[in-house]
Amino acid sequence: MRKIIGLFALMIGLLVAVAASSAHFAYFEADRGVHIQVVPDDSELIDLRPMQPYAYINDNGMLVIDLSKYNGNWQEGLGEGVSPNSTYVFKEVFGVSNDLWEGTPICMHITYSGDGGVKFFVGNYTGQPGETTLDVTVMPGEVVPIGLILDSTGLVDGDAINGQVQFYAVPGPCDEE
Repeated sequence: MRKIIGLFALMIGLLVAVAASSAHFAYFEADRGVHIQVVPDDSELIDLRPMQPYAYINDNGMLVIDLSKYNGNWQEGLGEGVSPNSTYVFKEVFGVSNDLWEGTPICMHITYSGDGGVKFFVGNYTGQPGETTLDVTVMPGEVVPIGLILDSTGLVDGDAINGQVQFYAVPGPCDEE
């Protein structure tokens, strides 16, 4: 009789174990660390590198393009801005680099919004009109130089051109159109 009760208890135990193991997973909790370093624009995995004295990284770690006497690199006698009703082409103002660990190409969307005629171009200037929105494919380990076309048509002495440049990166090359 004890053997029968023992076998019966064993079978009920197996049934409970099988029923419990076939239940749906409901909950799991664990603490893990996430470490993200916030660094200036010129030290990021996708970084913006000033390539001319009028482009620099400010105290907040942001890229600034400043063609005025308020630029930290400005020196007495070097000029204080641009002329009215003129078009300027500045080659290689800043570079966009791709130092991601994954070795993945990126598509960098660069957009200008603000006053005046500010446009961008990639590489050497060959007479192109420039773009206020520019898509640039940056391969792993590469630095792509970005130039600036500044059109002050309609502006007079004392006016200013102020705006924001937005950068947005996505994995993979830019779509060719």
